[in-house]
Amino acid sequence: MDELKKKMKEFGNKLYYSFFRHRMDNTGLTKSKIMFSNVLLHIQPVKIHKRSVKFKTTMGLGLITFYLFLILATTGILLMFHYVPSTAIGPDGLPDAYSRMVNLRSNVFWGDFLRNMHRWSAHGMVAFVALHMLRVYLAGAHRGGREFNWVVGCILGLLTVFLSYTGYLLPWDQLAFWGVKVGTEIAKIAPGGALIRAVLLGDTDVGAEALIRFYVLHVAVLPAVMGFLIAVHFFRIRKDGGLARPADTSKEKQIPDEEFGEVKNNSVFKSARSYKLVEIVKGNEPKVNEEVDQMMFAWPKLIVREVMVFAGLMVVMSLISVFFDAPLEGPADPNHPTNPAKAPWYFLGLQELTSYDGFIGGVVIPGILAGGVMFLPYIEIGLETFTKTYRKNIPGVWFARERNLENALFIGMYLFMLTLIIIGVYFRGENWAIVYPWVEQAAGGGH
Repeated sequence: MDELKKKMKEFGNKLYYSFFRHRMDNTGLTKSKIMFSNVLLHIQPVKIHKRSVKFKTTMGLGLITFYLFLILATTGILLMFHYVPSTAIGPDGLPDAYSRMVNLRSNVFWGDFLRNMHRWSAHGMVAFVALHMLRVYLAGAHRGGREFNWVVGCILGLLTVFLSYTGYLLPWDQLAFWGVKVGTEIAKIAPGGALIRAVLLGDTDVGAEALIRFYVLHVAVLPAVMGFLIAVHFFRIRKDGGLARPADTSKEKQIPDEEFGEVKNNSVFKSARSYKLVEIVKGNEPKVNEEVDQMMFAWPKLIVREVMVFAGLMVVMSLISVFFDAPLEGPADPNHPTNPAKAPWYFLGLQELTSYDGFIGGVVIPGILAGGVMFLPYIEIGLETFTKTYRKNIPGVWFARERNLENALFIGMYLFMLTLIIIGVYFRGENWAIVYPWVEQAAGGGH
């Protein structure tokens, strides 16, 4: 019997080590191996600065945005099993694409919940991308060597909007059809817009060709491009020194060491880094700009916090999806336009601008804002260089006094676009006339 127990233990050890290359003891070496050897965790560093786990550093906005992308990918794949991108009229007298939406509501187990989760996560991702960019800028985290990653983030923001927009058409109801039609009409105003519109629609108007092209973009092209750029974005965060923080955090209140647990071989991993080139060159090792005493292992405290954020997000999105149904109007009818026909809410600011002047409101102002925001770090560097102001940049410091003007202008831009969106959503009625939301209006439009 003892021999059998010994062999069973040996077999268990071999089985365990076939999955995990390390034990789960509380040593610095093991904590390092856990991060290195896990395909999901190794993208993150073994050790991070204590400030990185504090809520005020990022408020979890970028993490939530990434989690919403994962939720969208998962629910989107499940929805693909029940969707056909076709406008052909089926036996029930409805277009196939619209009929599948109705079928999700009534005949597919949890189908309505899946669609709601996908729809609200898409809207949430657009909103959190905007909040994440605002947080990065107000904390000065777009500077200090992070300029290129800001550009990557801006591209991801634009792709997020486009991803949501391409999915907007797929239900093929009145809301989707006329919302996309408004957006593509706005696109014609821009230089080369007619060609872009023709490529997207594959025809002169929104129809069967547009549906299949939007479907391919939504489920294949854009997710693949975004997945690659998200990986680049995460990679650059690591290579640019982790999350932005002030040069000296010694005066800040940090999370106490005891909260991170005891590390048995602590002395090894708390020692200063040495980069001395032994037997190659003479001289002392270079000074490394790192607060060694403020570093902590990412496992398990950082990972636990990330899991908690994901769990909380899932709870919130599930509750929203249970109590609020994604809108679905009647099947798309090109002969009976809704009045007012409104683009999705994240395009309503652009639609509102366009209503005042097609070219200036639809091309000039959005172009200046989009291009200016994307290359804002380099514009700041250029101004500092040519004016010889050399203002002190403080990455990781919220509302740094040296950046009052830049922060005020950036917040002003956000408030400007938010005001336009609110006007478009609540204060525009038939024929784009000003209405008041507290006065009952006829049905139509939507967002």
